[in-house]
Amino acid sequence: MRVCVVGGGLAGMLLAWRLVRHPGVRVTLVTGAPGTRDSTAVSGGLVRGFEADPQAAELAARSLQELRASALLREWSQYQETGSLYLLHAAPPLRRLIDVDRSLPGSVLILDRRELVARYGFGGLPEQTAAVLERHAGYISPDALRHGARADFAARGGVLDSTDLRALDRPEGGELGYRTGAGRGTADLVVLAAGGWTGRLLTRLGLPAPQLRTKVIQCALYATAGDHPPPFVDETSGLYGRPAGPGRMLLGLPTDRWDTDPGQRVFLDREERAVREAAALRLPGLALNPPHHFTAMSEAYAPEGRLALRAALPYPSGLFTFTGGSGGAAKTALAASSAAAGELLAPIPITEGERS
Repeated sequence: MRVCVVGGGLAGMLLAWRLVRHPGVRVTLVTGAPGTRDSTAVSGGLVRGFEADPQAAELAARSLQELRASALLREWSQYQETGSLYLLHAAPPLRRLIDVDRSLPGSVLILDRRELVARYGFGGLPEQTAAVLERHAGYISPDALRHGARADFAARGGVLDSTDLRALDRPEGGELGYRTGAGRGTADLVVLAAGGWTGRLLTRLGLPAPQLRTKVIQCALYATAGDHPPPFVDETSGLYGRPAGPGRMLLGLPTDRWDTDPGQRVFLDREERAVREAAALRLPGLALNPPHHFTAMSEAYAPEGRLALRAALPYPSGLFTFTGGSGGAAKTALAASSAAAGELLAPIPITEGERS
């Protein structure tokens, strides 16, 4: 079987790496031009088992379970087990906590508002706030994980094409023809894993665009002093962050910039000021200096809010997308890529839409 994966970010790289490890599968990865800055390069890399969406939570927990079980993946990803906090408006359903504990035994504790204030210095929390504390969680470098998988992919005989996809022919005789900057090729399956560029790429190729939107993710790295919480997401304010070395924290808030062009975007001072205001309220013991590193990047958002394999055209076209992580793909990419590889290689075809 011949598979062409288009997209050199974490999702595409891990999918290509999963596929090339199967005997009889020949994989070409079209990465785009060298030096292209993407969301993988700037991701904060938070990893944990709990998520608001049950299916995303399952993928996140399975990804963290695989990461913690593999010395190689921990080395590639520069994994730091620091614990994490997920603040909610109210205590989560017990069933959800049991699911996480099944994958990560002994990791989960529930903290109430009083404990969050006493242990971590949070302030201004609504009365019913509760948090999921995961001891076996932390953060990775998605870019480092990508580079580790890329080297192993090449060592296993995978073909790296560092150009762009230029054209895609409708399937004829059970195969797809494609053209990149390096020349022409054919494949049994083509998977577009180009993140925020996926919708535009399909449109440019004259194919129906999936239900994908783009949204800007903006965050900044601050020199700090005072009380430093572990990696956290606070649903009551939207604030999220993680330590980034001694005396430094990465902090951000969701933006309202939808349907933007893919790639790097303008960093907005008004959004950064909103982060400072939220941090002053929620983390009163944390002193922030002006940001000395910042980023704004457009990412792909799917209606389901998670990274998954989807048929781009009705069977048996052989054309799929693997994107839609909605800003959280780093924590689910290991399990999602494993599931996607299994579906692509299964004898039963994927129907139009999503199977996960």
